[in-house]
Amino acid sequence: MIKALLKKQLAEVFSWLYMDTKKKSRRTGKGLLGFALLYGALILYLAAFFFVLSKYLCEALVPLGLTWFFFTLVGLVALVLGVFGSVFNTYASLYRAKDNDTLLSMPIPPRYILFVRLIGVYATGLFFELIVMLPATLAWFVYGAPTVLGAIFALLIPFVLSILVLALSCLLGLLVAVISAHIKHKSLVIMLFSLGFLGLYMWGYTKLMSQLTELLAVVGDIAEAVKGPLYPFYHMGLAAEGKVLSFLIFAGIVLAAFAIACLPLSRSFLTLATTNKGGSKAAYKRGHTAQKSVGRTLLQKELKRFAASPVYMLNCGLGALFLPIAGVMLLVFRADILAMLPLLEALIDTAEILPLFFAAMALMMCSMIDVTAPSISLEGKHLWILQSLPVSPLQVLHAKLKLHLLLGIPCVCFAVICLLIAMPMSLPFYFLIPVATLAFLVLVALAGLALNLKFPNFTWTNETAPVKQSASVTLTLFGSWGVVVGLGALYVPLREHVSPTLYLALVCVLLIGANLALYAWLKTKGTKIFEGLK
Repeated sequence: MIKALLKKQLAEVFSWLYMDTKKKSRRTGKGLLGFALLYGALILYLAAFFFVLSKYLCEALVPLGLTWFFFTLVGLVALVLGVFGSVFNTYASLYRAKDNDTLLSMPIPPRYILFVRLIGVYATGLFFELIVMLPATLAWFVYGAPTVLGAIFALLIPFVLSILVLALSCLLGLLVAVISAHIKHKSLVIMLFSLGFLGLYMWGYTKLMSQLTELLAVVGDIAEAVKGPLYPFYHMGLAAEGKVLSFLIFAGIVLAAFAIACLPLSRSFLTLATTNKGGSKAAYKRGHTAQKSVGRTLLQKELKRFAASPVYMLNCGLGALFLPIAGVMLLVFRADILAMLPLLEALIDTAEILPLFFAAMALMMCSMIDVTAPSISLEGKHLWILQSLPVSPLQVLHAKLKLHLLLGIPCVCFAVICLLIAMPMSLPFYFLIPVATLAFLVLVALAGLALNLKFPNFTWTNETAPVKQSASVTLTLFGSWGVVVGLGALYVPLREHVSPTLYLALVCVLLIGANLALYAWLKTKGTKIFEGLK
């Protein structure tokens, strides 16, 4: 029984790679190869970044006899990435999976269901954690001086550390589930709670890393200082040096943390997975409903769908929150940023190109909002309702585009205004940067919708699949980054012949042209694809 459940759970976790969700069949041949190459390239890019970072850390710390400190640093980075990668889908996959009721109605012990759900969460956290730990371990093998026993422990450490990632993710998911079971506005509270936890976590991590960096200047005091607040990681680092007792201490602490997380989880899983407390009770009230236009009604439906899903809001709309924060930070730290501009000017040989860097920064901000990318997939099995309504497919697509722009335009405009106030530049850029930014925001919205039409997923059991693991979201996010990087790289051979002002103007024309072409595609082929979706 456990084998069958485990096979089903792992198939769901990795279905984004081998399943063609549009045709509802397994990918074969070129389709499977293409997806493997795409995701392989993305993973290799991240792994290369962490390998280079680990190389510099290793070269700086190992000669000082601080191999354990190197593993402490990379272990903390891996822990942060692992928790961040799995924390937002823990609540949805454990307690709000669509097949929970089906499985619980079968003669299957709840502990078996909980076990396989935890395996899914573990696999997600392990995946993100290994992106850091494997390159770091490889860098240590190449640039460090590992002993045989140390090398064995170094290979085991990532798998032990991933259990700690699982424990932290489960504790957060349990807290969210308990709170949401006793409140009315669940989605809003869950989102605020998750953001608060993430903000507190990142603040604590930043302060910790700052203190560790300061401690590095006083080598003799590092060991004593780290033994207290970072006791488990201190022994994790010593284990990589080949110390057996330290490995046992580290593994024991991690297993104890996991046991502490599992005890309340196992006792409350059945209750929390089946309860629906805190929702507003329906009450009949006599009255009149104002007539609304089709477009407004569809937009309100999209807004309610967005507001009802913490996973959707946190993963696809988080940029709408970060953009104003980034704008305020630009104004607050304006003096510090201006003090660094001469160094940047020296690196690029001229100050004339600086506005293009500012423009690229603004475009990158827009890619943080990808609301349209999973919007069609999130209709799930209820897609037929939209298709049966007396509305055109274009009106449905318009509503999804409007939601993206409604969330994005105010936040992007605020951030761009802060950028224009904080950074010095010539007059034409005060017009060109806002135009380019808004055009790029529209491009991301159109591209996300088009990609979701081409790569929909209606077979998901929880919302994390279309929101975090779908091809449309991945291609929209990394594709938008690739466009910005490509436009920057294109200017390098042209810089001797084209001024920055003219180049940004040409970029605006190019982006507007791409928007018109994508919108024309949505009006024709896109609507036909939507009509044929099942």
